[in-house]
Amino acid sequence: MDKYILENGKVHLGSGIWVDEEKWHQLQVTQGDSKYTKNLAVMIWGTDVLKNRSVTGVATKKKKDAVPKPPLSPHKLSIVRECLYDRIAQETVDETEIAQRLSKVNKYICEKIMDINKSCKNEERREIAKYNLQ
Repeated sequence: MDKYILENGKVHLGSGIWVDEEKWHQLQVTQGDSKYTKNLAVMIWGTDVLKNRSVTGVATKKKKDAVPKPPLSPHKLSIVRECLYDRIAQETVDETEIAQRLSKVNKYICEKIMDINKSCKNEERREIAKYNLQ
């Protein structure tokens, strides 16, 4: 992948987005688009940012009084799509398959955000339970 520039232990994904070289190499051997996308999102934004954002900035329809969270940067989202595109393009030239697989990026990142938030809530519950036992 000549497109990605390596410098001082970091890999430039484009448009000023840099990630750790070792993590980037680990990412390249990740199985599946979902895991790849989720791991890349964490590398780019970090879990602290992801847990307080939504992919599009639109409030969930599952809760009546849901407040929308700030959206993820469309610029960084496009970098995620580009990286996934480059990965998929190494496997297939079928434009329909590529488009179909790329169309799931938002879904994957949304799932990751939900996983992070679920993990945080479970941690809070454990802390409360521990406190109540004392």
